[in-house]
Amino acid sequence: MMATRFDPKVEEVRIVDPSRSLSCDHYFEGCIKNSPKRFKIRLVEMVVVQFHNSGYACKAALKLNQYYTRNWLFDDVTDEPVLEDFVKKVWDAKNPKKPEDCN
Repeated sequence: MMATRFDPKVEEVRIVDPSRSLSCDHYFEGCIKNSPKRFKIRLVEMVVVQFHNSGYACKAALKLNQYYTRNWLFDDVTDEPVLEDFVKKVWDAKNPKKPEDCN
């Protein structure tokens, strides 16, 4: 995983509380089943979701005001400076502001 090369302390958060469980029901068209996962980066958690293609990931990022790269959405990142910095540096992630940004 590219993130652990940048910061070896990145860890997947195991969900035991059903109210915190993640599924594609929380996201939009194109979400790959069982892909949403929660990760802890520098003591702050974010959700990583895989989509069938970059267009779906970008549209989800636009709707949620979050970040994406390739076919990955990074959720719970916006307004968390540590996470914004991390996804931009590691993946060159973008936060689309208008539909044209997803073309």
